[in-house]
Amino acid sequence: MSVQQVTEAELLARVERCMAGERLVVEHEGKRFSARVQHVGSTGVKVIPETALQGSHGAPGDMDGFMVSFGEIMEVEIGGVTYRWR
Repeated sequence: MSVQQVTEAELLARVERCMAGERLVVEHEGKRFSARVQHVGSTGVKVIPETALQGSHGAPGDMDGFMVSFGEIMEVEIGGVTYRWR
């Protein structure tokens, strides 16, 4: 896996094209954590923290995530490449 430093604009352009299940690192309410994309909207991304997914045995779609703004996203992993702006 490789890591590429990108500008915030480049990162957001990649996030806007994300599909469900792709990994993000988010800084939300003073906490930084990894999460999986549930849905990309026009004002932010609905995510499920990876800690909530551990040990989950429900069917896909059973978990309800929460919205984070695009500005709270620190990095995104797509196709084995991590794009980071901070």
